[in-house]
Amino acid sequence: MGSVASMPMRSEVVDRIEAFIEEGALWSPDGLQGLIDRLDGETRDTDDPIPQMLSTPLRSILVRMQMGAIPPRVAADIEGVVYPRLWKLMEAARDELPPGEQRVRIEVMNRRLARIFAEET
Repeated sequence: MGSVASMPMRSEVVDRIEAFIEEGALWSPDGLQGLIDRLDGETRDTDDPIPQMLSTPLRSILVRMQMGAIPPRVAADIEGVVYPRLWKLMEAARDELPPGEQRVRIEVMNRRLARIFAEET
């Protein structure tokens, strides 16, 4: 990894995540896929692994939506994890916290989503 990996996530990416939240695109397969593609592209373009790390838990939501309807209670649980975690990640990036802190915030979201999906079955 180049020196970019030691920098916080670029502000353009953080702004796109914020727009995603404002658009309420979490339950839009196209909106969610668009953000995932943007995050994966950012990692390809900059060698910053953090955006692609974020695409992983978001992709798990997309896969779950493709499996069938998500019960309202599960959807509420997912929203209760995703939105606060995305805000915490954006806060970490905007405050220029170390990438390790950003990774921790993504890992927490990933674990919490995995728990929700496991409890659903």
